[in-house]
Amino acid sequence: MTYAGFWIRFAAHLIDFILLNLVEVGLEYGISLPLGLSAVVQQVLGVILSFGLCYFYYVVIPMRRGTTLGKQVFGIYVLDASTGGLFTKKQAVIRLFSYLLSYAIVGCGFLMAAFHPQKRALHDLIAGTVSVRRRNGMGHLLPIEKTGLS
Repeated sequence: MTYAGFWIRFAAHLIDFILLNLVEVGLEYGISLPLGLSAVVQQVLGVILSFGLCYFYYVVIPMRRGTTLGKQVFGIYVLDASTGGLFTKKQAVIRLFSYLLSYAIVGCGFLMAAFHPQKRALHDLIAGTVSVRRRNGMGHLLPIEKTGLS
């Protein structure tokens, strides 16, 4: 098991960001254009869609899989930092809202992963999580099972 470093996490987050934005824009225009919604209603719809998609993508999916689609590409899994097992729903929600802090300080919350010994970003420290890459003896990435790392 290896801690997932800054650049690999950056690439995974970029994939997640692009996927989420494509889905959000598609849904937003797919709903608002046929209905002829006003600009204000479109913006409100965009905020609601964005929050709902982020919650689903960063809380619901990782609770079932231990990872997002972008992280899965690189074999990155999010774990509870203290137990090494799968993280809790509470940690997932805290991690999601902590992303806002990581972004708010001009991305420095994400950059912390480059310098932290366990490659933990600000949102990891707040939520008590760590991002790892799993490998077998031959260097191939392994999925983390629902039972944890043991």
